[in-house]
Amino acid sequence: MTNPTSDDARDDFILQERLSGKSARAISKQLRCTVGEVDAALDRVLPKIDNAARQRHVSLDLNRLDGLLETFYKRAIENVDAQAGLLCVKIMERKAAMLGLDSPQQLDIVQVQAQKEPSQHEKIAKVINDFWDRMTPAEKALRDRLSKMDAQKGAGTAGPSRAEPQRQRLRPCAMTGDQRPSRATVQFTMFRATC
Repeated sequence: MTNPTSDDARDDFILQERLSGKSARAISKQLRCTVGEVDAALDRVLPKIDNAARQRHVSLDLNRLDGLLETFYKRAIENVDAQAGLLCVKIMERKAAMLGLDSPQQLDIVQVQAQKEPSQHEKIAKVINDFWDRMTPAEKALRDRLSKMDAQKGAGTAGPSRAEPQRQRLRPCAMTGDQRPSRATVQFTMFRATC
């Protein structure tokens, strides 16, 4: 069995060497042991960090910060010292961060739904309907009169009439896939509507 006094002295030596900046590998070479033994010695010497230890450390740090704040606050007020005032602000920021006062108190989860993009047919129908809605009543009357004249002229011919007797509002296409009119048909319809 090993001597506990020498083990304690060795553990303290390893701790002091690590604190001075030496790597665990360099210490293990110096003491002719493994890196695992160096780490085990550090685990024995260093305090265990659990919730109780964290709370103690936070409490101690908060007390230290309060002492500094008291000293530098007096100096900032009595001597009108800007540097002391700045240090007071930094101390208060650190305390707020340690206590979690800067974090949001409540998170609201908002679910955003993407708006459905209108189809190409719906976009074209909207443009055409907007065009017709912008016409003045006089322009609409003239358009209806011209349509009737073209319809009367074309009634004697064998082909279908170019004119439309009355303008109807376009509705979004309810067709699917291969039932939809081709692009050329949609463009031709637009051309006819703007004549």
